[in-house]
Amino acid sequence: MIRDGTLVPSRERKTVMIKRTLDTIELAIKVICRVFIVVIVAILFYAVVMRYVFHRPPSWSIELGRFLFIWMVIFTAVLVTREQSHMQITFLVNLLPKRLRFLWLTFSRVLMLGFCWLMIQQGLVIYPIVASAASPCLGISMGWWYLSIPVGGLLMGVYILETIVKSIIDHVKMNSSEEKCIC
Repeated sequence: MIRDGTLVPSRERKTVMIKRTLDTIELAIKVICRVFIVVIVAILFYAVVMRYVFHRPPSWSIELGRFLFIWMVIFTAVLVTREQSHMQITFLVNLLPKRLRFLWLTFSRVLMLGFCWLMIQQGLVIYPIVASAASPCLGISMGWWYLSIPVGGLLMGVYILETIVKSIIDHVKMNSSEEKCIC
């Protein structure tokens, strides 16, 4: 790949390709979440009108809203993971020296990665158990409801792994630049 008249190394090309793929997945998730929230609001509005104006509440509306809400929550958790905007208490972590802070954050991210693995593993255990059952009103497989657990775990895990790799690269670059300045 050539950028600005120079040949870009293969490793950098792969890194750019991976980042673009992860960015595309993030964009797709954002679009899906926006569509889901609009559909949820429309369905619930329709259900309220049908219940209180026409006295004929649709039985499927709450179930569909719940189904979309479950997936939206999982996808939102994935977005929060990518943006690293989950709630954190940074007061104590910021008091640590840089090297210890790096180790602590890497350790906590590895723990989060372990939790994602647990979500994937247990979600795949539960899926075959519930896949044959159908939801009462919509009649769709309950597997679609529970599939959100391993899918969310996988996507969050990928983004946590991305964060770990970025932080290690940044840490190595920072240490090498500090060594150059000292010499």
